[in-house]
Amino acid sequence: MPGLIKVVNPNSTEAISAQIKEGVCDLASGLGVEIEVLTCVTGPAAVESDQDVVEAGRSVMAMIENYPADAFVVACFSDPGIEELRSRLEVPVVGIGESSLLMAMSRGRKVGIISALEKAIPRHFRYWERLGFASRVVADLATGRGVLELGGEEAYSDVLRTGRDLCQAGADVVVLGCTGLVGLRGRLQDDLGVPVIEPCQAGVRLAAAALLDS
Repeated sequence: MPGLIKVVNPNSTEAISAQIKEGVCDLASGLGVEIEVLTCVTGPAAVESDQDVVEAGRSVMAMIENYPADAFVVACFSDPGIEELRSRLEVPVVGIGESSLLMAMSRGRKVGIISALEKAIPRHFRYWERLGFASRVVADLATGRGVLELGGEEAYSDVLRTGRDLCQAGADVVVLGCTGLVGLRGRLQDDLGVPVIEPCQAGVRLAAAALLDS
């Protein structure tokens, strides 16, 4: 009997939820699960600052309590509220940031991360240090575009440039460090010639594996 995985977008922007849905729902049949994408309507429009992360964590917690599932995926690269959610829920709770690094480290030795804005990078590294991943991250570079500004060809040019800079810095696997980049994995992987990890997909795969192991 398939398990139900609810992928929660911690920001209130429905366009981001639509991108997440497009990126993960095709995985359902192959993983033997059901997937539903939810939007935190009380969350910030985009999760960019440290305060946004705090607010997003609160919004996710309030929402999840009203939407039961067999597993949850928190679809924000900063994994807002993950520790509290895991302490309060009896089902698997997966963060896409942690999941993507785990998958990236299985694909390469040196991980490069494409972030949206520069101000996210110190927060990311504090998280990698807490998880014990920091030594495997060769660089985390920002496109200079906000979470809601990553669509279109001009934005893709900035993403591609950032990916190439990461490869020059030694990265042999690249992680898309923002849900606003969810639809770019295949194209960017072809252009860079190295594995590119999309965190929402990584999170769903890890959640499905947790259900199989339960």
